[in-house]
Amino acid sequence: GTPSWAVAAMIDYEPKAWFTLIFRWYGSVVPGIFIELILTLGLGFLAYWLDSQRIRMRDLVAFIDDPDEEIDGQMEIVDDKVHSLLIIPLGFLLIFRSNNAYARYWEGRATVGAMVRSCRDMMRVIASYCEGDDEVSQIERAELRRLINMIFALARQHLELPPSRRDLTVATMSMVTPNEAKVLKRVRNRVSIAGQWFSFRVNESVRAGRLSKMDVRLIEEHLSSLLAAWQAADKIVHTPLPYPYVQMLNILLVLFVFSAPFTFANRFGGFTPIMALLVAFALLGINAVAAEIENPFGQDANDLPLERFAAAVEEDTEIILRQRDPDTEKYEKFWGKRALHQRLLRDQQEQIAEADAAEGEALPGRFSRVGSRGFSLAGMASGQSGSARKRSSVSMRPRGSAPKVGAASAPQRPGGSPGGCAVAGCGANGVGGGPCQEAGPVMARATACAPQPPCSAGAPGRQGR
Repeated sequence: GTPSWAVAAMIDYEPKAWFTLIFRWYGSVVPGIFIELILTLGLGFLAYWLDSQRIRMRDLVAFIDDPDEEIDGQMEIVDDKVHSLLIIPLGFLLIFRSNNAYARYWEGRATVGAMVRSCRDMMRVIASYCEGDDEVSQIERAELRRLINMIFALARQHLELPPSRRDLTVATMSMVTPNEAKVLKRVRNRVSIAGQWFSFRVNESVRAGRLSKMDVRLIEEHLSSLLAAWQAADKIVHTPLPYPYVQMLNILLVLFVFSAPFTFANRFGGFTPIMALLVAFALLGINAVAAEIENPFGQDANDLPLERFAAAVEEDTEIILRQRDPDTEKYEKFWGKRALHQRLLRDQQEQIAEADAAEGEALPGRFSRVGSRGFSLAGMASGQSGSARKRSSVSMRPRGSAPKVGAASAPQRPGGSPGGCAVAGCGANGVGGGPCQEAGPVMARATACAPQPPCSAGAPGRQGR
């Protein structure tokens, strides 16, 4: 069958090739007004026959009033003076619609350009300032790139297609995962939802120490610009020219064009059908051009080629990210699946659970924040760079306090994972107290410990639980 999202490429042409421009059928407005032109041509032949039979509208009216009145065979079928009065309001409405359509077309092009620019700027900030060169950091940047491409693809689908045809399984939406598709199918405003997912993902990078608050501010500014440009384009799509203007214009067009042959049949004789066809082509053609371009989003031949812009976004974001991560394409297999992140979290949770079972202890609520979001990369010991871990540990130390010597020698859990709590001040005498830092492999976060009893040999580093 026909795909639900067929691509109609915008027409590329040579402005100086006048012969090709005149006789090219694809993209022309002639097919759209062909029936009206044929009808006008037929009315032209009818006007010529009435003129040859010396039948006039005035004669018909006069015959009804006075059948003995003499017929003037030199007058037109319809009085051209009355007919010419229609050209004033018709010309005003035709120019009004043409100017508005042209302005809407270029406003739509400006909004698409703003969307593309915002996508590039977001990717540039992420590639430049998102720290970490390990595998997890590179997957995180590739995931952010996937979400940027998803936002633009959803915006394109929103602008081009009605809600009933927005299929998330087509090839152009390959970056959307099945789980995400289930959520998006239930909402109407998919672009904003994808933008929220992107912000969530950026927040995870902040919690992991890869992005600073200043970096996030820049990214969010570009995201807001992207969504603002999309909303401006959506305004063009869903706010047409007011109906009374369009209705009045079409009524005057029909009256003027279809009555025109009867106003010059006596003057042009056998050329009346041709002259009527020319008048209809000029006026109906200008109106058809305005109707064609006043909504520049869709799948018509003269609509903006959003598929080219989407391809440019995908290519540009990949090129920008490749400057930071030359092998970024191998991480695209993790797009949206978070397979590596979930596996690391699951393995580390299992190690801690086994250690707790071996020690006869429970760790309630240790991963409550991870479970509520479904994933968390913050403080992952295997994923953070040295500078990120150092900054994270310094930022979580209470203001004005200095690192203790005892905190650097936290005992190890079974399986090689770090101990649960490196207690500041737990030195040779085993007396702990004051602030401590939980150095778990999944989340690094600061907690406050009450004064502790001496460290026990059976559960090293676990006092105060």
